[in-house]
Amino acid sequence: MDSHAPQNIGLYKYVGNAKDAKGNKIDREHLWDKSHQWAMSIDLSTCTGCSACLVACQAENNIPVVGKTQVAMGREMHWIRMDRYFSETQTPEHEDRDEPLNPSEDWNQVLEMIPNPVACVQCEVAPCETVCPVNATVHTEDGLNAMAYNRCIGTRYCANNCPYKARRFNFFDYNKRNPLLHKNLYKGPFGEKQVGDSKHLQRNPNVSVRMRGVMEKCTYCVQRIQDAKIKAKYVTKRKAQLSGGSSTKVKLTDKDLMAPANAVAVACQEACPAGAIVFGNLLNPDDLIQKTKAVKEKDLPNNVQPTFVNPRTYDLLNYIGTRPRTSYMARVKNPNAKMPGADNVGRATIHMH
Repeated sequence: MDSHAPQNIGLYKYVGNAKDAKGNKIDREHLWDKSHQWAMSIDLSTCTGCSACLVACQAENNIPVVGKTQVAMGREMHWIRMDRYFSETQTPEHEDRDEPLNPSEDWNQVLEMIPNPVACVQCEVAPCETVCPVNATVHTEDGLNAMAYNRCIGTRYCANNCPYKARRFNFFDYNKRNPLLHKNLYKGPFGEKQVGDSKHLQRNPNVSVRMRGVMEKCTYCVQRIQDAKIKAKYVTKRKAQLSGGSSTKVKLTDKDLMAPANAVAVACQEACPAGAIVFGNLLNPDDLIQKTKAVKEKDLPNNVQPTFVNPRTYDLLNYIGTRPRTSYMARVKNPNAKMPGADNVGRATIHMH
């Protein structure tokens, strides 16, 4: 059986280091955008867990509210969720006790809740892409793990293969059927439709409305990204027209087509009151994302993880090798050294995951 097993060759490699099955270097580069490579960074030190990003994402991307009954069945519909981790700290007065802690008296003093927002991290080596039978989840040239909703047939293979559990499945057609009627959604196409209430007026016209039976996920607010790209091309076109002569003779570089620094602000980033979310273009040296996502070596060999310049930056589930575009900055604590039990209070959460 081993003689028939294929070699363990990575599907995605760094640009300039592509090799064929025999190990020979390939001169042809992968298709990628040399003007835009998008990424996100979330600072856990400033995140308060207020869930404003959840509400903003819900409104921006036309995500249906499924209700607590469906949430209890595991059918939540959020493109970004707020995970909660609890750390237990034993204070000196509790260290010598033999009996367990009393939840009503002691746990409120020794337990700490740590919020952690999680959305689709836009893996460069995405496990969801390799299992889709109809190629509905694809990788774009600018680094996004995109979804072709019209191509999706709802196998949910991608959700089962996602280690971050950031994909959601539409069990019901909230767009057409009235969810306020009892068990109306369960009737499917035979259910009573919403007529005359103008639901479309409350939706974002720049984002499609997903139908029943498809997967959906975070897209880095791709509608805003495309809008910034179109504006950058329009400005470049105007410069070419004002320069005189034929526009076909004007030579444009990748930098000319690049959107301005910090031109794109995603919905969760705009709504975050603490400014914990930073989004931007990795190829733009003036972008704020460079302070957290810049790496020490640009051209790394295969199967080597990048080393971030910022020591607090880390990738979620880094050991599985998905190379996510969304990274986190470890929560740093500064407890009072004079308080009881200060020696037992953790300083950072970089080893929490």
